Amino acid sequence: MKNTLSSLLAGAFLLFTVPLAAQNDTLPKGFAQLLDRAHMSFLYPEGLVGVPCIENAQMNYDFALKYPDHNFEVRYAVRPLDSLLIQYNEEASKGATTINPNQWCDAMFKATLLNIGMGGPATGELPEISAFPAEAVRGEFGADWGAVAFVMLGPEFGGSTYKYCLAMTIHRDNVGDAYIFYLSDDNQTMSNLMEKPFHALQFK
Repeated sequence: MKNTLSSLLAGAFLLFTVPLAAQNDTLPKGFAQLLDRAHMSFLYPEGLVGVPCIENAQMNYDFALKYPDHNFEVRYAVRPLDSLLIQYNEEASKGATTINPNQWCDAMFKATLLNIGMGGPATGELPEISAFPAEAVRGEFGADWGAVAFVMLGPEFGGSTYKYCLAMTIHRDNVGDAYIFYLSDDNQTMSNLMEKPFHALQFK
C-alpha cells in the first residue's frame, strides 16, 4: 500500500496541463448550490461524463464523473462550513466550550477513510495519510490544508465495480471542505486516469 500511495503521489502535484471545459451550466442543482456556498468552482474535464450518484451508508457524495471507456470514476462531496460556523459562533458567544469547525478537517477525513475502507470503523485501522505541502495545496486548489490516502474499498462504497480508491480532501478556513474519491479496479493505471480531473474542483 505504501508503494502504491508513493507512486500516485509522485505525480500528484505536477502541474497537469490538461484542458478543462468551461464551467458547465448543467451541473446538478444541488451540487451547484453547494459549490456556491463553499466558494468553489468546478470545471468539467474533457473526456469524462456525469453518472448517477449511488446511495450508500458509508459516504454520501454529490456528483460523479466517469470515463466512458475505462472502469474509473471520480466522486465529489462538498461540505460548506457556513451553517456550522454560525452555530459555533452562537454557542461560543454564550460561553460554551466547543470545537471550531475549521479544526474538524483532519478528524473528518480519518472518519471518512474508516467508513469507506475494507476494514471499516470496527477495526480502527487507518491507511497511511499524506498531507500536501501547504504552498502547493494553496497554489493549486486555493486550500489551506489537504491530504490524500489510498484505500482498499469496502463492498458498499465500491460496489462490485471498484476495489481501490485514492481519497483526497481539501479544506479552506471559514469556507468549507471537499472530498474527492478516485475509484478504479486497477490501481496501476489510476495515476494516469486521475490527471484530467485532478484540478477540476478548487476553492475560488
